[in-house]
Amino acid sequence: MSKDVFEMLCSMDRKKVELQIVLQCAPTLSGLKTSNLLILPREQERSAHYALRGIGLIGYRLAYDRHRVVLLVFRKEMLMHYLKREDVRIFLQSLGYEGNFGISLAHFQKRYQDFVNRRMNFPHEMGVFLGYPLCDVKGFIDNEGDNFRMVGYWKVYQNVHQTRKLFQQFDDIKDDMVCRLSKGDSLETIMKESVKHSLAS
Repeated sequence: MSKDVFEMLCSMDRKKVELQIVLQCAPTLSGLKTSNLLILPREQERSAHYALRGIGLIGYRLAYDRHRVVLLVFRKEMLMHYLKREDVRIFLQSLGYEGNFGISLAHFQKRYQDFVNRRMNFPHEMGVFLGYPLCDVKGFIDNEGDNFRMVGYWKVYQNVHQTRKLFQQFDDIKDDMVCRLSKGDSLETIMKESVKHSLAS
């Protein structure tokens, strides 16, 4: 984040749902990524669902964690397409996933809730539901989180040069969205303009 954008951010109301959606989910809003986590105070859950519905995204509650809610914010068609990929489907089947998109999502939700509420094993397949490259999800599991070649939005084990460029796009789009929000643009306008920009670049 540039100094100018950081200063702009400091003058904004960090409690606003729209700002948190931009800060935590900019790559998904722009269409560069299938999904992001959105973590908010519980009392903002309804406002978040309303804001996300207005821009065509889904906020699927994964768990309540103390006074917070954890939502998986995603583009349904993109996430469904990714989970249907043969290599991804085989990977999920190896972890006990069966059935259609809704069943898989519910199964992941239960595993994540078990981790949050009962401190059971962390569901490393979360990376798949967040749209991370499968090679990096497997690399993280095989190396127990070590021996990564780069770290950014996730730990990277392969395709470092390509992923570094992608991370820079994520940062740039987030800065742009923060600037637009500070000028009074709506989430819908910001999202439309960002998708156009992403397609053009």
